[in-house]
Amino acid sequence: MLLNLEKNRQRLFALDAGLRAEADRMLEQSGLGSIIREEGFKPAGSFTMKVMTWCELDFERSDDKPDLKKHWELGKRFLQNDWVWGLRYLDASRDPHTPGDEGFYWRLEATNPRGGEIWLIDLWTARQEVFERSAPKRPLWMSKLNDDFRYDILSIKEVVCKLPEYRKSIHSWHIYEAVLENGIKSVDEFWDWWKKNYGK
Repeated sequence: MLLNLEKNRQRLFALDAGLRAEADRMLEQSGLGSIIREEGFKPAGSFTMKVMTWCELDFERSDDKPDLKKHWELGKRFLQNDWVWGLRYLDASRDPHTPGDEGFYWRLEATNPRGGEIWLIDLWTARQEVFERSAPKRPLWMSKLNDDFRYDILSIKEVVCKLPEYRKSIHSWHIYEAVLENGIKSVDEFWDWWKKNYGK
């Protein structure tokens, strides 16, 4: 039992490490990393928390006065990149799913120059206070995160991220809240917790 647990732990940590390394290679070889760095974006989410289970990246940049014209110019830079084949614009202030939110997004779908899975890349530009308001628990989560919690998050997220509900009614932050604040340790426990707190 303990041997199987340790093997699964090593497997999930290797999955995360492999995805983060592949993300770095993909960004470098595609040229997208240069654009993202030059435009002042910083990595966030599962990459920085070391809990990656699929090919998705989040980036943020704070701007006291987000400018829509500059945002569209950034979109043009992405369109000129041969590895980007999907580009979606979002204005959070108009999104009925996030009332009261603000900021501009680009959501990229990019081919990995090395082949393999398609990468989804979300880039959010907003005022710093918007980031703090939209993710008020992030400092708490980061302060509590350790390898034991990372394992619990990875074991749940690996299953949940493959479901059609993921990123629609179920989000990664649900998993972080469940594990880091409520001591949830398994997929079954997560479902019970999620249905009680967020299910319809």
